[in-house]
Amino acid sequence: MGNAALIVFFAIIGMAVFYSLVAYFLIRMISKKAFKRNLDGFQIIQIIILVAIVFIVIQSIRYESWNMAFSALGLLIPLLSLNVSMRNKKRSN
Repeated sequence: MGNAALIVFFAIIGMAVFYSLVAYFLIRMISKKAFKRNLDGFQIIQIIILVAIVFIVIQSIRYESWNMAFSALGLLIPLLSLNVSMRNKKRSN
């Protein structure tokens, strides 16, 4: 039973890495082609994390897991403040 759990664990981690890489390159391509804007790696990772948090909130509301929904919403506050501080840092440079 232990080996099967380990295989499932690595399969889930591999799937998450694969889909994150696909999302990374898709977001980069869409921002260049559709919006004529080059995003750096940090901004693309912020978009991926934001989408993941929104997905977690929607699923936790759907299954009425309010503790998970409030925890995920609590992660949005530092993410948004980080975005504002990075924007102010770019303006000052």
